[in-house]
Amino acid sequence: MSTGISILLYHQIGDEPGKHTNLDCFCSVEEFRLQMEYLRDSKKQVVSLAGAIQRMASNREIKNELVVLTFDDGCERFYDLTFPILNQFGFLCTIYPVAGCLGKPASWGKIQNPDLKILSSKKIRELSDMGVEIGAHTMNHYKLTELNNEVAYQEIYESKDLLQEITGREVNSFSYPHGAYNPTIIKMVEEMEFANAVSCIEGNAENCRSIFELPRKYITYFDGIEVFKDKIKNNGSKAISTF
Repeated sequence: MSTGISILLYHQIGDEPGKHTNLDCFCSVEEFRLQMEYLRDSKKQVVSLAGAIQRMASNREIKNELVVLTFDDGCERFYDLTFPILNQFGFLCTIYPVAGCLGKPASWGKIQNPDLKILSSKKIRELSDMGVEIGAHTMNHYKLTELNNEVAYQEIYESKDLLQEITGREVNSFSYPHGAYNPTIIKMVEEMEFANAVSCIEGNAENCRSIFELPRKYITYFDGIEVFKDKIKNNGSKAISTF
């Protein structure tokens, strides 16, 4: 029997990609529904990020398949297209909006993407009230490793503070933009009292090096249902005990 924990990484879910869309960051709504139907029918257990971490921290052998759903950037279409599907299946998830672009098209670094509008404060508050976990993803989606320490600290702290103000809830999870981090960035995240952080490292979550380097499995436009099934195949492993 297949066992372990897969944290899946999505970005945009939509009807059709726009001409500016990075296809590695897009999944069609039809494929997404098929993927969620597969998770339901295969009896895999879709759990919250906190629930998965609790299982890992227990340092017991994981004897079934757990799946965590995460969404980076906070695409506005999450509200209209993605959340209704998740709600239909009763699946929990975590989203990581770019806090400096709320209610506006994506604009960070070399990215000027009019096809990607970020959720507004109002919709983030509504989603939080409906049970979606809101995590932090910095203010401007810069690679933190390319910033000086003061600016990097502000990017992380201000995003957490703003999202907590919007939702009225603690923001406990952080996602590294572009998957870029180093020991200094990890220390900042830890000192700001985040409970965990997710990365772009590929692999099973229970094999992570630390609670602030959780691996995820990237889902893209090119992943048909058979590729999706293959990506979330797990090889049983004992959870680490270094939390």
